[in-house]
Formats: sequence, structure tokens, C-alpha cells
Amino acid sequence: MRGAGLLTLIAAVCFGYGAGQVGLMVLARGVDQPAPVQIGAALAAVENATSEPVPDEWPAVFDPYVPDPPKAQAPPKKREKYRLVGLVAGVENGWAILTASDGDSLIRAGDRLIGGETVREIAPDGVWIDRDGEPVLIAFEETADEMLARLVNGGSVQADEAELPSSVFAGRDMRRVLGRAGSVRMVAANGGRGEVFPEILWVREGQIYDLVGLRRGDLVLRVNGYSVSDPETLENAGAILAESDEFAVEILRGGQRRTISVRIMGRG
Repeated sequence: MRGAGLLTLIAAVCFGYGAGQVGLMVLARGVDQPAPVQIGAALAAVENATSEPVPDEWPAVFDPYVPDPPKAQAPPKKREKYRLVGLVAGVENGWAILTASDGDSLIRAGDRLIGGETVREIAPDGVWIDRDGEPVLIAFEETADEMLARLVNGGSVQADEAELPSSVFAGRDMRRVLGRAGSVRMVAANGGRGEVFPEILWVREGQIYDLVGLRRGDLVLRVNGYSVSDPETLENAGAILAESDEFAVEILRGGQRRTISVRIMGRG
């Protein structure tokens, strides 16, 4: 019985497969079959359809890098020009007046100038500044008229009387008045030690030193009885003379003491 059943199962499977194949053949008779693909002909057709040859190098994905043009360098800053107007040297608190593009400036050692330089020293021969790490001397520039006045008056004996307009002292900073008058350095009388006095180094024509009658080399000892051994006394001279119509300037010239009597004109 088992053998008959097994044979029956095998016969049924074979009959089903055969019937399936017959069915597929019947259905396939009504459908057009695609032509077989020829690989070589297909590749040749693709090459012939390409209008341009494939480039050896493909274009860059991004634009080529172009560096920014270098920025134009700023023109060098014009070096500031200074002119020495006057000074008081020879002491720790000496000062000077320089003229630059911003006008007159009262300076001391350690100050910074408009051009960025630093004042090193207020010396008798001028103002030493530090410019780009190098010491530079700003000295007096003598005009032709000042040179002529110095040569003419150098050996002459000046009168012991003088007159000054009151406008010299009215409403003005006495340091600037004296600064514009010329320059002095503080030295001891007769080259000795002890009390120091201003020695006239430079006299500017038409200014107060010149109007009083002071000359290069004079040593100023007293003004109206006040010792001028301290530069602060010089700076306060305006206040000292505010109520005076006359004052006396005691000087040492050529080793001899002299007194110049000065009248102030124009005071009501």
C-alpha cells in the first residue's frame, strides 16, 4: 500500500510540471520575443553617439584661488620740525619752549613731543630729544638780524638805563615771556660752588632780555632786590613787578657788577 501511494505522488508531481511547461509554451506563442543584445555593437553605438572626446583633465569644481592684492602702504608720517625759542638750563627743573605745528609748547625733561619724541635733557646748547632711539639736538637758529645785533653789541658798553612797555607783563605767562626772550643756564658765579644764577646764553632781538639791555655772557644776580638763583623766581617775575613802575637788574658782566635801571612805560 505504501509503495502504491508513493508512486502515485511521484506521478502527480511529474504531471504538474509537464502541464506547466505546456502552458508556458502556449502563452509564449502570442508575445514577440526581444532580439538578443550584441555587447560589441552596443559599445560601438555609445562611442559613435559622443559628440566630443572625453577631456584629459576635468575642469575644477571651484574657481581658481586668486589672492587679494597687497594693501597699499600708508605714506610715512612727515617728521615734525621743531624750533627752539628759549630755555632755562642747568638745573633739575629746567624748561624750554619749542615751536612746532601745534604752536609753542613749554617742555621739561621726560615730556613727550607732538611727533612722538621724548625730551632727554634741557642743556645749555639746546634741547636733546630721543628720536627713533637716537639722540638729536634742537639748537637755536640764529637769524641774520640776530647775528648782526650780536656782532654789533658784542663789545659795546650798554647804557645802565632801559625802558619797557607795560604790555610785556600784562596778562601773560612770564615763563613764555622769558622763553621767547632767549635762553639761560644756571651756573655758579665766577665758576665757583654754591648759589647758582642764570647766565644769558642767547638774546632774541626785540624781546625782554634785549629791551632790558642784557647780552650773551651776562650773569643775572638780582631783580628788584630778589635773588634769581631759583628758576621759579624768574617765572614769578611778573607778579614781583606787577606794582612797580621801575625795577633794577643787577648783573655780573666781564667780572664787574653792574645795575641796569628799567622803567615800565604805559601804566596808568
